[in-house]
Amino acid sequence: MDSDNKDKKILFLEPSGSEANVFTFAMKLPLLGPIHLATKLHQAGYDVLVIKENILDKSDKIENYLPAADILILTLLTNSAFRGYEIATKYREIRPEGRIIIGGIHASLNPEEPSQYADQVAVGEGDNIIIDLIKGNLSDKIVYGTPLENLDQRPIPDFSLMINAKKSKIIPIMTSLGCPFNCTFCCVTLVYGRKYRIQTPERTIEEIKQQLQFFKKKKIFFYDDNFCAKKRISLELLEKIKEEKLKFKWITQVRADLANDEELVKKMAETGCRRVFIGFESINDATLKDLNKNETADEVLQAVKVFQRYGISVHGMFIFGSDEDNPEVFKNTIKFCRKNLMEFAQFLAITPFPGTEYYKSIGKSRIVSENWDNYDGFHVNVKPKNMSEKDVMDGILRAYKKVFGAWKIFRQFCRDFVHLFRFKCRTFKYRANKMFNDFGRNIGMRIGMRRWKKLNKEYIIEISENKTDSPYSLLQVN
Repeated sequence: MDSDNKDKKILFLEPSGSEANVFTFAMKLPLLGPIHLATKLHQAGYDVLVIKENILDKSDKIENYLPAADILILTLLTNSAFRGYEIATKYREIRPEGRIIIGGIHASLNPEEPSQYADQVAVGEGDNIIIDLIKGNLSDKIVYGTPLENLDQRPIPDFSLMINAKKSKIIPIMTSLGCPFNCTFCCVTLVYGRKYRIQTPERTIEEIKQQLQFFKKKKIFFYDDNFCAKKRISLELLEKIKEEKLKFKWITQVRADLANDEELVKKMAETGCRRVFIGFESINDATLKDLNKNETADEVLQAVKVFQRYGISVHGMFIFGSDEDNPEVFKNTIKFCRKNLMEFAQFLAITPFPGTEYYKSIGKSRIVSENWDNYDGFHVNVKPKNMSEKDVMDGILRAYKKVFGAWKIFRQFCRDFVHLFRFKCRTFKYRANKMFNDFGRNIGMRIGMRRWKKLNKEYIIEISENKTDSPYSLLQVN
């Protein structure tokens, strides 16, 4: 057995994507995997630092931290992979004797690629292997983690290890891993499995209390990919939040079919749920079946109505470009969002993440690009079956323009204003906050899309001229 390496400085780093990638400037929340692992190492006596690149101060640079790191651990999403390889290359030049370990979703889906930039690649969950990996007890180039069965065994994340953690406007908490469903385009089950594992309500309450104390904020984002998948445990958690008289607003991700349990939705509203993110994907039953969503267009409509009935804003996410889509899908989706005055909507191009069932089903010949910088849902990377790449890009831009148009925003503001006096299931203060919050987020999206179009002007021209047919080199790093 090698030495414990407790004299080594360990740097966990989450790279940002390219400047033109929407998540670089829109997503400031950290991944929780690196913080969980860093906390575990810190509690075991290791010297650990965590950095999320796009929340560093503008005057600060990643390069300032590389010379002091004896072990660099990069956590990569697909859209941040190239930036990660660039950092790994730079670190190797600065510290040729240092160790590089790469993990994260992209590494788990495609381990051979990052292995060219790392001493070791960690596939899957790292909780059970991180200490042995740091000690040097695992010598394989590609190391496979095993699922942590009891999530209560994870340490509560210590955000004091992360630079600028308190910049976050919202507290991130994840209570579960895995998903019992198996959507064809999704990476979750590939990395975390279909077995749904969840913390006990007691452990989650303890985490909530600690993070409220640390962040000094009263808003939480439950990161779970499928919050309330185990309704009994979720109800216990919501009851304990009420019993403990914990006061905070919260948002989370759920499936549309959760709205079938109206009592649970009511309990969510009573404990401070302000918004739900729902991957509707489509209002076309044939598309939902093709994507293996195990839900219907009627359930999508029901979800919007039920959550709105209890004063919970709906952030609906739609995917365009699947094999059952045709150009009519844009008009129908726009009409659906405007008619139901959905508080917020997100329109994305279907993305062929390596290893997913969708990726396997379409074949390499239909993949337009493997430029990972553009794997953010806002770029078209697949040749659609029933339309062109240009049709998909134009449809997405048209959907944003119509759904976030001035008339729709005005109508929604008026509806929220009427609800100030008629909607009695939430307090007047909450309803007023919701009205202005919805208005502000809609205006923010209009501004964000203008910025995205400005940053991606050349890409939009290229796709309009059909110049995106040549696959991007898998290993190109600018």
